[in-house]
Amino acid sequence: MQKTFLSCLIIFVSGFVYSAEMSLDISEKIDIYSDIIEIKENKIEFKNNIIFKSNSYEIFGEIAEYDRGMDQIKIKGSPVKFKIISEENSFKGFSNIIIINEDEITISGNALLESDSSRIKGEFVKFNISSGELQIN
Repeated sequence: MQKTFLSCLIIFVSGFVYSAEMSLDISEKIDIYSDIIEIKENKIEFKNNIIFKSNSYEIFGEIAEYDRGMDQIKIKGSPVKFKIISEENSFKGFSNIIIINEDEITISGNALLESDSSRIKGEFVKFNISSGELQIN
């Protein structure tokens, strides 16, 4: 598994709102935007107006947590909204929780995925970023 690291932490002040931008290298660069970032011993928490962007996806949520030990990001919201784009699959949707690991996105809790030609509901969806493979349960 690739070593995950923080490549930059920039805090922007805009009026009365503080926002932060951070990039992590999992299997591809992820830009993270959030109003609040709290750095703890083994975790980094992101709160309010969270946006995760990469070449393959955009995810919008309320609360996110990066666990250094597990090397994963968990995003929660009511709902978490997302767009996933690959050569073979392009879809958008929402769910309660999204977990990003090195090369995989897991979508769970009342997941709804929509593409131009279909609409899929499920409790548990896995998307492999490299292969574009989609599993729905």
